[in-house]
Amino acid sequence: MLPNLLIIGAQKCGTTWLHSALSKSDHFWGSKPKELTFWNKRDIDIERYKVFFKDAPTDKKFIFEATPHYFRLPKAKIDVAARIREGLGDIPLILILRNPVDRYLSAHTHHMMKSRIPYSPVIESPSDDFGMMSLGLYHAILKHYKSFFSKIHIYLYDDLISDPVDFVNRVFSDLSLHSDLEKTDLNFRVNDKNKKMARLKSSGGFSGDLPVLSEPAKAKLVDFYRKDVWNLYHEFDLACSHWVS
Repeated sequence: MLPNLLIIGAQKCGTTWLHSALSKSDHFWGSKPKELTFWNKRDIDIERYKVFFKDAPTDKKFIFEATPHYFRLPKAKIDVAARIREGLGDIPLILILRNPVDRYLSAHTHHMMKSRIPYSPVIESPSDDFGMMSLGLYHAILKHYKSFFSKIHIYLYDDLISDPVDFVNRVFSDLSLHSDLEKTDLNFRVNDKNKKMARLKSSGGFSGDLPVLSEPAKAKLVDFYRKDVWNLYHEFDLACSHWVS
């Protein structure tokens, strides 16, 4: 068995939460682990991929996984979008987008927690190490995916935070389903502040505060993303113009 739905990203935009939420529904079966990071690898073996779904019940409407690393432009001769289309067909895709400046800060903090970047309480200069900046160029990546897929359902992280029940109801509706989840099913958090603080402490050099962007760094990121966000706003009619206003 192979998945007939993918959550493709974006990174640090709530994919873990949505995978957990949908996995509570009788309509969905989510992979364990959540992120299989299959289609972005240099060498792929579809039979090994199928193993992750061998226990999926046949009565589920959607079998899915969630790997935010899939949402990227072709790199080093690996075109993730083209690979998914060839391997799984024109399946529906779910994409959550977040203010790219906020996403950058979350990504930078994540790499600090992993000790890939030295801890600093204030980020003075944005860096594209690990694709931290370029992975927020949503319009460019989305345009590439649209050339392969006809059913990309796009949501905003802001809406998830403000009303998770309505957010999930819209996901169900877009997939032609009625939600069977209650408000209590969605009352949970992942990757919260306390967990981040604990991980930063273990990474060394932690002063007691989560990192923040300096005002010059924030301004540089807004300038970097401005054109891409406006293209996203105009072409896909997303309420995102305030991200760079």
